[in-house]
Amino acid sequence: MAAEGHVWLWTQRVEDVAMVKVGVVGIGFMGKMHFGVHQAGSKSKVVAIADVNKAKLKGDWSAIAGNIDDPSAKSVDLTGIKTYPKAEDLIADPDVEMVDITLPTYLHAEYVTKALGAGKHVLCEKPIALTLAQADRMVAAARKAKGLFMVAQCIRFWPEYEVTKKLLKEKTYGQVYSATFRRVSPTPVWGWRNWLQKHKQSGGAAIDLHIHDIDYINHLFGLPRAVSAVGMTKTSGGVDHIVCDYTFPRKNLQVSAEGGWAMHPTFPFSMAFTIVCEKATIDYSTAKSPSLTVHTAAGKTLVPKVAGGDGYSREIEYFLDCIRRGEKPTRVTARDAREALRVAWAEIRSVRTGRRVGL
Repeated sequence: MAAEGHVWLWTQRVEDVAMVKVGVVGIGFMGKMHFGVHQAGSKSKVVAIADVNKAKLKGDWSAIAGNIDDPSAKSVDLTGIKTYPKAEDLIADPDVEMVDITLPTYLHAEYVTKALGAGKHVLCEKPIALTLAQADRMVAAARKAKGLFMVAQCIRFWPEYEVTKKLLKEKTYGQVYSATFRRVSPTPVWGWRNWLQKHKQSGGAAIDLHIHDIDYINHLFGLPRAVSAVGMTKTSGGVDHIVCDYTFPRKNLQVSAEGGWAMHPTFPFSMAFTIVCEKATIDYSTAKSPSLTVHTAAGKTLVPKVAGGDGYSREIEYFLDCIRRGEKPTRVTARDAREALRVAWAEIRSVRTGRRVGL
């Protein structure tokens, strides 16, 4: 998960007959975040939610916490919204057109395939799944499905990351020499039944958190040829902090990324990158303002224009537009999400074996 603090305004809107009717499955931190996006927007409305917690089905969301500041409602008015203790019942609801799955990672494959099999459009939180075998089943199900499918790799939609992608694609400052990424967080202790701290359910930080930067690196540079990583285990039994070097076909390109949730409680969540190009250094950090700056070879500091919103709202809006147009998502595909997971597992193998791992 990754974001800067954002206040959701859950306001009443004029109903639009073209709104996509959404069912949210799993009301944890990301479920609440997605719910807020749908309720604040004009292209969708939540008609149903599903969760095993009875208090959440009554609108008591006070126990929900996360790794970023989210001061949205603790008590939610669910008037007019159907509530289900079983996800299968929400999926079977004929009023639900799109199923927004924000369940723990190890449950993604089961409920994504069920929802796609029922003919629904499906948005699934990242990572796509816990294992490559699960991801492959999901990719195959999406290929045959009537509905559309997308994995919520929100960093591809984060405004500062979008601007940077454009600058590199257009070679505004020449070719890239070096790119370093960092995403760190305190240990997540807020998950349902502490699932995040069980690597057989979350995959640890390497799968749950670091995968954001893996996917973005793939997005910028393509799939690496090999990875070489070091890491450590703190509490989950998985890799909870990792530093990885990526090897690409192009010589004279250095790419590395650090990610983890081994930080102590008062350490703020942060995400950052520094990209050195021929003619400028592009620098981003949630710890500074403005967060995105460009330092040119001519000695100037530029502040690129960045669109409003954040990755959560922008990814959901994009998927809703795909549904309304009847077009498969192309900005992030199921295959893209699967490849990010493949790289993550290669990094974990590198940590465990102490060897460089090819892809």
